[in-house]
Amino acid sequence: MSELRSLSIVVPSYNARALLRRALRTVGIAAPEAEVIVVDGASHDGSADMVRAEFPHVRVIEQPNHGFAHATNRGLEAASRSYLLLLNSDLFVTRAALETMVARLGTDPKLGAVAPVLLNEDGTRQHVFGTVYWPNWVSIRRPTRVPMVSGACLMTRRDVVRSVGGLDENFFLYNEEWDWCARLWRAGFHVELIPDEVVHVGGGSTHRSPELLLEAQRGFLYFWHKHGPKPLLEAFRLAMLFEGWSKSRIDPRPQHRAMWKQLESLTRRAAYLESPFPLSGRGDTVAQAFWPAMGGARDETRESPSTPTTMERARPDFAESPLQRPARRVERDRASVVVPFRRAKMAGAAR
Repeated sequence: MSELRSLSIVVPSYNARALLRRALRTVGIAAPEAEVIVVDGASHDGSADMVRAEFPHVRVIEQPNHGFAHATNRGLEAASRSYLLLLNSDLFVTRAALETMVARLGTDPKLGAVAPVLLNEDGTRQHVFGTVYWPNWVSIRRPTRVPMVSGACLMTRRDVVRSVGGLDENFFLYNEEWDWCARLWRAGFHVELIPDEVVHVGGGSTHRSPELLLEAQRGFLYFWHKHGPKPLLEAFRLAMLFEGWSKSRIDPRPQHRAMWKQLESLTRRAAYLESPFPLSGRGDTVAQAFWPAMGGARDETRESPSTPTTMERARPDFAESPLQRPARRVERDRASVVVPFRRAKMAGAAR
């Protein structure tokens, strides 16, 4: 019996119809026995209708677009199997990579997340988390313990998500998998990169915009606000404050000048939860244990996308705005990150 029968694949998607079609066709070849869930963030390119028409075995959940973490968590809540794969809609996975990841997770109970090496479409190595992230420059020839892995193709187990919780929905895009990996390490798990390679187009659901740049900077500061240390956070804050102040005066592009002004404002006020995009309102209440008091796989027929999930029914405060109570919960989550993360402290995030 194939271990991939125990795999649920969660694919967040937004306006990536052509790439999503390619990704699902690849999944159909690589793992036809897996459960596949597409979470569409209110796309206006017909993505959801395309999936229903061309991939009738794939479950489609349509949600407002509150970002990558929000979409991923909705998919995780719907998943019913033991192994869970987060897959970008512009990533083309292989059966070999899936089987290797399942095998690694099945043999090491302290392995919290595993991911393959990402390649660009031209076959070159894709650099994640910034150029200073050391695994980008290491040849991966065997499963290698690393500080963090990209959420573009990340596999974990159900018990790990139940223990650590879902992604923090105070991140709209970028930095959320970095935060999740930091929480894995703090909970006693480790993270691995395997030598199997997969192709990731990158930017399939996003286009360069001032708002996305602002969100990346804002999320970076929010990460360090959660995980410390305080002197490093303050150094980053002051550097971004100066960048916002100076570029808001010299950047010739009006939209970018406005963005730099926003960066100056939020860094001056340390307002790390002020995203330029609409967040879900669930904040990091989601970053708690999923599926409470449930020891095994969940029967997804108990819930539909239009009904409250198990976690939502268990937490009456799930809809509370993150801006209404950031200090208590964020301060509680602040902790020193294990040594491997200090090697990547200048890394950014990219999707």
